[in-house]
Amino acid sequence: MRFSVSGILLAAASATFVSAQPLSDPVEGVHQYAKREVTANGWDLSNKTYDYVIIGGGTAGLALAGRLSEDDSTSVAVIEAGSSGYEDSTKFLTPDADLYDSSVGTKYDWQYKTTKQNYMNGRRAVWPRGKVLGGSSAINGLYYVRNSKTEQNIWNSLAGGNWGWSSFLSAMKKSESFSAPLKSIANSEHIKYDSSSHGSNGPIHTTWPAVTYKPIGAFIEAAQSAGTQINDDPYNGQNWGTYVSAATIKKSDWTRSYSRTGYLDPVTSRSNLHVLTGHVATKIVFDQSNSRSAKATGVEYAASSSDTRHTVYVNKEVIVSGGAINTPQILQLSGIGSKSLLSSLGIDTVVDLPGVGENLQDHLSAGMTFKPKKSSYVPKSEITGDAKTDSYVNTAVSYVNMDSLFKDPDSILERIRNSIDTIVNNADVSSEVKAGQRKTYDAIANKIFGSNVSPIEILGNVMFGSINIQAALQHPLSRGSVKIHSKNPFTKPHVDPGYLSQDLDLTILRQGFKHIRKIAEQSPLKELIEYEQSPGSDVQSNDQWEDWIRQNGGTEYHPTGTSSMLPRNEGGVVNNKLKVYGTSNVRVVDASVPPISFSCHLMSVTYGTAEMAAEIIKNEN
Repeated sequence: MRFSVSGILLAAASATFVSAQPLSDPVEGVHQYAKREVTANGWDLSNKTYDYVIIGGGTAGLALAGRLSEDDSTSVAVIEAGSSGYEDSTKFLTPDADLYDSSVGTKYDWQYKTTKQNYMNGRRAVWPRGKVLGGSSAINGLYYVRNSKTEQNIWNSLAGGNWGWSSFLSAMKKSESFSAPLKSIANSEHIKYDSSSHGSNGPIHTTWPAVTYKPIGAFIEAAQSAGTQINDDPYNGQNWGTYVSAATIKKSDWTRSYSRTGYLDPVTSRSNLHVLTGHVATKIVFDQSNSRSAKATGVEYAASSSDTRHTVYVNKEVIVSGGAINTPQILQLSGIGSKSLLSSLGIDTVVDLPGVGENLQDHLSAGMTFKPKKSSYVPKSEITGDAKTDSYVNTAVSYVNMDSLFKDPDSILERIRNSIDTIVNNADVSSEVKAGQRKTYDAIANKIFGSNVSPIEILGNVMFGSINIQAALQHPLSRGSVKIHSKNPFTKPHVDPGYLSQDLDLTILRQGFKHIRKIAEQSPLKELIEYEQSPGSDVQSNDQWEDWIRQNGGTEYHPTGTSSMLPRNEGGVVNNKLKVYGTSNVRVVDASVPPISFSCHLMSVTYGTAEMAAEIIKNEN
């Protein structure tokens, strides 16, 4: 280790320490806690030196911290802007609290909003992101869905290195501890699985809820009747089809399993891992004496804009794990980004890297609602206090391909391929970013659209008294950006996903909603539905559907791409070792790294990225 622990964070009597350790024998889903090196006092890290400083204690950040600190001679510090969450653990540990005691709009949410979206009636969309230890894994819907082998191999072909399906699947499995569903649930929801496709000893538990509701099994049958077959093993590279996905739930006590409970809480004995909460990393401090690459020497942080600015120093590396919004923000504030943007704000350029914050992609989504014939078909809109009942979360999906969406899919594919030149030429980005966009568009058009990989996800839900069926665009052609507009690190950046700026996105998403109506007309689901509530039977024509989407569309909470792993001359931000171009010791490890959007929820990919990163970093240091 590179520092003396005794005077820093181990004073057991200090009120700033929060304790955490899951019970080895859980009782009614309640967790007890033991001594833990988590502090909210900024002075505890101030002027100390660690081997690694991780910016962001979210999904990837805590996973990486847990892995790097396995070596007790390695010191690791984590800086998290949000609170620890220990003071409100029931909210995070109860699965259905994601709906009925939601963290969205609370102090546990960054409460971002997009800029006004020109093609969404000028609306600003709400963009929740987790602001608490565990990040978005603490507040999300718990879906555990993997990307496809096709998509992962595209990422590898764009970035090079060892990011192909075989390696990445091993990394995702390393993070997972799988438990089979209850037999009654498997029968009702038509769940089939292959245990060999899952991990068995990882920190993150996966299984299915202990209860279900009649429309879920009916949705699975109806989606199959509508043309998308049930997938018996969606976790081994072929993620398309219809199935109820696993959820990040610990079967022994039916609690949410997330980055904090998996990677941080169990390691109470590690004196080499220190976590600071309630403080924002304001910038990375660089030594620029080497003209070839900038070397990070520390991280500046503060609790508020008026608070004392502290610095924690680093021996080896600074690792940025802020996610698709916060990571490009801290890089730009630190002088890494487009020189023209930085100069306009009076920020000295450390590395002119125009790809930072560009290539933003998100899954645009909306939901149709149907009135059930019986109230017993849907859960009560409340937390009941019963662990099994409260374990219910919605994870029924149908990943639909182009053949199921369009009568003439070849004509749509031709339109997509013929539009690439126009999309790239009209993009208001640098020549480097355009080069990368052309590569990613070519890959999507030629290897994803027209294959079994799904451009649309259909989600079957029961909640708030209704049967709710969503459609979500998985591979948007629209691109956006995240850009700071102030030197103040406490000023939120501009988040512009550019929703529907490419009209083909609207065409594909529109067909997704038409397909939902087709599913709802199939037995046995149609027998459970009294009528369609929204948008209602008056919406029929293409124009009516498109008007409804523009007014009701929003995020599916899966932003990516803003620190893309691509060659530098193609707008890349990190190389295939996750190192930021132009620096010798700064990496990015989070969901901002994949250069394309995936047909899945991003949690599994983010854990896999963190596990891959841990091995890369250990091998290099």
